[in-house]
Amino acid sequence: MIGFIAGVNPLINSCSKLSSESRTFKARNSIIVCSTASSKRALIVTNKGGGHGELGYHLCESLLKEGLTVDILNDNGGDSSKVVSKPPFSSYSELEKHGVGITFLDISDHSAIENVFEKNEMSYDFIFDNQNVSQEFILQKAVSQNAFYAYVSSGGMYIPGDEFPMTESNPTKESTQRKHEELVLSDEFRSKLRGCAFFRPQYIVGPLTNKRDYLDWFFDRIVKGNPMLIPAPGTQRTTVTDARDVASMIASVVNYESAISEEEQKDKRLGPVFNCASDVYVTLRQIAVECGNACGKSEQEIDALIEYYEADKKPEGSKFPFRATNFDVGVEKAKSVLNWKPQYSSDFKALAKEYYEGYCALGLPK
Repeated sequence: MIGFIAGVNPLINSCSKLSSESRTFKARNSIIVCSTASSKRALIVTNKGGGHGELGYHLCESLLKEGLTVDILNDNGGDSSKVVSKPPFSSYSELEKHGVGITFLDISDHSAIENVFEKNEMSYDFIFDNQNVSQEFILQKAVSQNAFYAYVSSGGMYIPGDEFPMTESNPTKESTQRKHEELVLSDEFRSKLRGCAFFRPQYIVGPLTNKRDYLDWFFDRIVKGNPMLIPAPGTQRTTVTDARDVASMIASVVNYESAISEEEQKDKRLGPVFNCASDVYVTLRQIAVECGNACGKSEQEIDALIEYYEADKKPEGSKFPFRATNFDVGVEKAKSVLNWKPQYSSDFKALAKEYYEGYCALGLPK
């Protein structure tokens, strides 16, 4: 059962501890085998939409694969009825079948969050923070629980320079996410945390996405035969990443706490930071061509629809979904430290095809 908090309902938790025997889960069209004897618990605090809205679902799946017991606190912005019917939240019943406790509440209401913890006497080994409403409060809960704190930050904070792909040491804007990273590492909090890590995702697509601006921009125009206004010259590089790969990287902290700690000892400020993206870079024109291929169009047909414009002369009303400059990030650090590799994002042609199938299944364009 999924909890909806007006006052406060308890977290549902039919799977309090995992046995030492393997358990098999069926999630969508795949079988998830839970690897035995972990009794560790994880809490995912997640937002109600935007570019990261689907990550709570996929992160939960990844943690179940690792054998953890998982609960989700999901922001409803004060009104669950506006949230639960949308993806990925409309699929949360699949998670509930596997013992996941799910509570919708207004994350800006700290007393509601506190009540959930107190009434259920929950303790967590890992807290995954995928929201930007009450970060400091959730951080304080991680401190009080002696939990490992993993924060979903943003790859959009980078200031592009002359070197690409951008690494974790690239200059950043003083964004909300960067300021929170600094707060976590401050003397006030870091010494009280068991450990921490920050993940900076970039341009997320994939199943159950609730922000479909990126590839849908191309599909909408291709299927209607409308022009695609793309900043010249079209060779600018970026990364497009499947949400399942983002989730698997974030979940990897469960097995690599020590490795992350070693990185932090080398560099307190950047050691716990990981770019979170595909390891394949695609150009803006390449995105258009592969989206066209997914729609059954030839490269020549797509080139006929592309109209390039100078970036400093953006057509009025144009809302191109990617940056006009190179904006690709490198993930070598995550591959080395976390032993991570993408499963769904390395083949952009296949990714675009799968995403277009989802696009059609949703009855788009409308």
